[in-house]
Amino acid sequence: MSTVQLNHNAFPAYLNEGLTPMSLNEELVRIRIQEAQRIAEEQRLANRIASAQRWRRLSRWAGRRAARFDL
Repeated sequence: MSTVQLNHNAFPAYLNEGLTPMSLNEELVRIRIQEAQRIAEEQRLANRIASAQRWRRLSRWAGRRAARFDL
């Protein structure tokens, strides 16, 4: 871990990819935001899959119903 010298005291410097010094709280917030974004993306994917399954089921039902009434 890198450190920053200030008044001859060593303080830890929490670096975000080595570019910008961040406090520990800022780093934790960034991690929480990334986790929330990942969970939201997983939920969107699950909703798309469930929606596709519903439409497929409805399509099969409609196809069977149409076949019954074909002359």
